[in-house]
Amino acid sequence: MVEKRTKSKIKKRRRFVAFLILCLFCLFLFFFLIRKKEYTISYKIHDFEVTESYHKDQNYYSFFIKKNDQNYFDVKLDDHFAQQKLIYDIEEFSVDDEVCIQLNSNKIRFNPLCLKNNEQISFHLVSDTMKEKLSYKENIFEENLNETYSNISVSSYLYHTFYIWNYHGFYRLNGTTKEEISLFQKDIYSPSLITQVENILFIPDYEADYYFEKVYLLNMENGKVETWNLENPIYFDSIVLGVYENALYLVDKHEKKEWKIEVQDRKMEQVGSANNGGITYRNGFVDVSMNKLIYQDNFFTGVLPISYKIDQDFYYTFEDSQMLISKEAPTSIVSYTKDWVYYLRGDSLYAFSLDYGEIFLMKYFEWNFNSKNVIFIWN
Repeated sequence: MVEKRTKSKIKKRRRFVAFLILCLFCLFLFFFLIRKKEYTISYKIHDFEVTESYHKDQNYYSFFIKKNDQNYFDVKLDDHFAQQKLIYDIEEFSVDDEVCIQLNSNKIRFNPLCLKNNEQISFHLVSDTMKEKLSYKENIFEENLNETYSNISVSSYLYHTFYIWNYHGFYRLNGTTKEEISLFQKDIYSPSLITQVENILFIPDYEADYYFEKVYLLNMENGKVETWNLENPIYFDSIVLGVYENALYLVDKHEKKEWKIEVQDRKMEQVGSANNGGITYRNGFVDVSMNKLIYQDNFFTGVLPISYKIDQDFYYTFEDSQMLISKEAPTSIVSYTKDWVYYLRGDSLYAFSLDYGEIFLMKYFEWNFNSKNVIFIWN
């Protein structure tokens, strides 16, 4: 009797172990099937040739759509789906010299893609007739303010916080807060080394001579300032190459040294020297001689797959493709994220997104004289 019970227990354990192994196998198979895989596929929808790619390293999709001599592109950042062939239908609309297509997908919301005289343009720029034909309801950003603070006239904050340089510190402006953050007694006209690293502004001590050994760290979430005494001095003739993964990379031209500065952790690490050269980012880090870092343009490129270009007009760009977003060229680009680009045109600050189009934000007379006036934006 005891022997039978023992055998029964052993069988139950074996069944349980087998069931557990089967569950683990199914779980492994599930994760294997849905894990991120880089791919490029081509397929036809009606008369359109679609090239769809998923770029694993930067986690984005690119789409190129071609019909005869008509070429369109679109990019979707920070998306991933287990399936491929994400577009199931394409509708085409024509009005005079304008042609638009609407991509239909069960996974992704696409804005219309439009051409005018075979140049791709933002659908916000098409004629009213075309917009009616598309039956497309534009997103409207509802925030029409009429506020003034220290000669800055504000129409919209986009629910962001703006830090605007006023030569000895910042004006901090958002929907609920208007204040001045004073840092220096004397006026600083070209604070070129101030750098935003996530929610922290890295601000050198501009009242020092020749080099700085102290920086101010301004928390953009609450406007509070802390002081950090650096382990090594940095000369003011330095160049900030860019920011990658919460660290800024800076070349001290006087000392011929490159520094990786982790602002959140208050660490600085030398990553370049006169003898060994340094690094810059070109869709991944690459080695560069120190002379090239000092005397040539080696600012980071490819941190985001998309970028913006000022020519006679204003363009959204990806690889060798571009989309016209405004016939009025900006004076300068302030900054851009995966969703928005911020730019000055004369004394006015604007924002543009592919969803909302161009939005006027604010006007400040000082921007007439200094188009590179320092403006930082925190979401």
